[in-house]
Amino acid sequence: MRRAALFTVAVLGLVACQREKPAKEKQVKTNISRVEAGSGSGAKTARGVEQVPAPDTLKTPPADATTTKSGLIYKKLATVESGASPSKNDTVQVLYTGWIQASGETFFTTKTKGQPIALPLATAAPGFSEALQLLRKGEKAMLWIPPAIGYKQTPPTGKAETLVYELELVDIIAAPAIPPDVAAPPATAQTLKSGTKYVVVKQGTGTEKARYFDTVTFNYTGWDKDGKQLDSTEVRKRPATVPPFRKPAPLEEVLTSMVAGERVRIWVEANKLAGFTKPVPEGNTELVCYELELLTIEKAKAEPPPTPKDVAAPPPNAKKSPKGVSYVFLGPAKDGPKPKASDTVKVIYTGWQTNGRMFDSSVIRGEPATFSLQGVIAGWTDAIPVMSVGDKVRFWIPDELAYKGNPSRPQGMLVFDIEMLEIMPGQAASANPHGGAMEPKKIPAPDDVAAPPKDALKSPKGVSYKFLSKGPGTGPNPKPEDTLTFHYTGWQTNGEMFDSSVTRGEPLVYPLNRLIPGWIDTLPLIKIGDKIRLWIPEELAYGGRPGSPSGMLVFDIELLEIKAAQ
Repeated sequence: MRRAALFTVAVLGLVACQREKPAKEKQVKTNISRVEAGSGSGAKTARGVEQVPAPDTLKTPPADATTTKSGLIYKKLATVESGASPSKNDTVQVLYTGWIQASGETFFTTKTKGQPIALPLATAAPGFSEALQLLRKGEKAMLWIPPAIGYKQTPPTGKAETLVYELELVDIIAAPAIPPDVAAPPATAQTLKSGTKYVVVKQGTGTEKARYFDTVTFNYTGWDKDGKQLDSTEVRKRPATVPPFRKPAPLEEVLTSMVAGERVRIWVEANKLAGFTKPVPEGNTELVCYELELLTIEKAKAEPPPTPKDVAAPPPNAKKSPKGVSYVFLGPAKDGPKPKASDTVKVIYTGWQTNGRMFDSSVIRGEPATFSLQGVIAGWTDAIPVMSVGDKVRFWIPDELAYKGNPSRPQGMLVFDIEMLEIMPGQAASANPHGGAMEPKKIPAPDDVAAPPKDALKSPKGVSYKFLSKGPGTGPNPKPEDTLTFHYTGWQTNGEMFDSSVTRGEPLVYPLNRLIPGWIDTLPLIKIGDKIRLWIPEELAYGGRPGSPSGMLVFDIELLEIKAAQ
């Protein structure tokens, strides 16, 4: 039996250039450099990047450089007489090195691996995107990008710098064409019950439509009203696989109205797709346009239970758990042993929002869920201990004990029907995949378990990390809704190991967006085969939740496989 451990159901820029002068031009000297801390050799900065000597023109662009209206300055180092240039939504493969003009510090380079990386121009810094559209495939250039157009987002006050790049445009990956009516639906558009406008772009070949709890595989591309691409599985060549109910309500309605092979174009207010692909400012009612193509439909193994009649609020006879979860027994209460916060339980469950919309169910997967009560939402840790094996209970969990503040999960009060199948005491039960008591093995703590080393890097939310080894470096990075297969071991900063898939001899398989926040923040930085060490602050781990490890936690992780969301 796999333990879903402490992370189950867990409740859970800058762009840059490489310079290669034509044979007739003076070469700029360069050193091999590495972005990853602790690899390669040579001087490093606090950013953990080994330095590439800056060109002589770093501070002063040459007189024959071109300046555009936006303030971008560029000079081609190698030209190609004919060929394609990328458009604003294309993805480019580039070799590049970037320096901060004022200091000459190298902040990024691809020279280490000697292979280009992919950059979607739609999400690149404005100046970088503009510069790439001025080049043809095979051309090389030097760029001087002022702060106003040099960053993906507005940098903190006083942090903006002029950035200087050398780059080579190696290849262009064309984006799907922008629809001619991207800004607004045509008069011929049809209307779904929710008011979503749509047109059929391509007729389907299937005959059956998906139910909200079936699993569909589909491609999509989205644009804003100006034709800027928001996201695209077609560019990534990785269709989404997910039950429709896991998507925002307008997409659920669209996906359940389609047959396999059909492609539709829809227009919907941006705020109604919050949590789908890109962050959406609250109250943003501008129309966005998406095209969706339904590839396959896989029928669920079982139908979920009907929505409870009292889903909107707990009835007057509901009892309350110590922290305020309301609950009622759906049959006679069993007078048996109750689980402790350190135990692992096996249950059948279904969850709804108070508007009656289902957001999760083990029933449709055809198998129970097994998890540690230390690793679930606080409302489950608090309330499930009222149950014995055989009990069926309905819980109303307040927002603050559920997913409050996690935009990728349902918000507000949540309602769960749970049936208790089995209680397994503590870590000993989960350490033995065949059941029964078994003392878990201990893996020695790393030498730097007490605090992150000086060469550790920082994730967007402040998790310190360092690569222990690199995989082949090919393939995609994980997306929030992907399911990951990985081995991990966790220690507290005093060196005490508290969990490990390695000692169980079985990796964890779980959706990324249901793990603890520190993992959601850092695992998208790695690829299959990478091994990484994380130092996760308490607020990004278990937040001081009773029964869970406290303080900063340290994890060694090896990513084994990435699967599309399901």
